[in-house]
Amino acid sequence: MANTLTTSDIVTQMRANWLATTSGGFHFGNPQEVDNIHNKTLPLMVLNTPQITISTDAFNSNTISNDSNWSLTVYNILPSQYNVTNDETILQYWDTMEEQILHWFYVWWYYYSNVVGHEFILTTPIQITRLKEASNDRLLGIKVTFGFNFYRYCKNVIG
Repeated sequence: MANTLTTSDIVTQMRANWLATTSGGFHFGNPQEVDNIHNKTLPLMVLNTPQITISTDAFNSNTISNDSNWSLTVYNILPSQYNVTNDETILQYWDTMEEQILHWFYVWWYYYSNVVGHEFILTTPIQITRLKEASNDRLLGIKVTFGFNFYRYCKNVIG
C-alpha cells in the first residue's frame, strides 16, 4: 500500500526544497500576509493553505485519498531593479522566475516519487499567472496553482 501523508508533511518538504534550491524565503499562510513580512528574503515563496476535499465514497473503501488544490506566489525583483515601463525586461525576469519555480516543483515532485515512493496524481494543470507590482513593495510575482491527490489514511497502515 502507498505511503500515507499529511498536509504538514507536504508543506515541510515544499519548504525544504524551496530553501535548498533558491536560498530564498518561505512563508506558509495567507496571501495578504506578505505585506506584514518586513526585510523579505527574495525570492520569497508564500504558500497558501491548501483546499482539501475527501470524497464521501472514500469512507467506504480501504484508503482515503485527498484531492488537494494548492496556490502559491513567488515574489522577487524590487522595482528599483527594473524599469516598470520596459515590458520586455520584465518578461525576461518573469521567465527566469518561472524556470526557478518549475525547477523547485520538479525537485519536490521527484523527492516524493523517487525517494519516498509516493505517487501523486495531478488533478489540475499547473497554472501560472504573472504579476506586476505585487504587494505593497511592488515586487514582480508569479502565482502558481495546481492540484493533486495523495493518500491520507489507509486501514492497512493504521491499526
